Amino acid sequence: MTNSFKTFVWVIFEFVLIFILLSMPGSDIQGTSWISIILHLPFADKIIHMGLFGSLALSLFSHLEQYSNISFRSTRTKALSLILCIVFGIGMEFYQKYFVPSRGFEVGDMLADAMGALLALPFFNMVKHYIQPKLKSI
Repeated sequence: MTNSFKTFVWVIFEFVLIFILLSMPGSDIQGTSWISIILHLPFADKIIHMGLFGSLALSLFSHLEQYSNISFRSTRTKALSLILCIVFGIGMEFYQKYFVPSRGFEVGDMLADAMGALLALPFFNMVKHYIQPKLKSI
């Protein structure tokens, strides 16, 4: 299996994981004791959103770095990846509003999704020199 296929599978996994987590009704999440404690911390929901979408953006960037064609590693492609993450976050909020019981539409969640994805870019640019040799050895 090639590295680009493995990272592609990981990107798809992250999309599916985020969809599943954001599709859980709010009542299901509140019922679990340790999760309930974490979610009652200040801004915990927003930090979780930032983490999920930051991780998704990092996965996309890592996947695109696997290609030898320079156009896949361009700034334009990374910008399109960020747009994809942000649009997915906005779409998930509308999905929650209309299809997920006891979950609603929150602009703050959309902003946290976008912030997580946007913060992933400078982080990726800082660490890509360290992870590239490891990704090639997978």
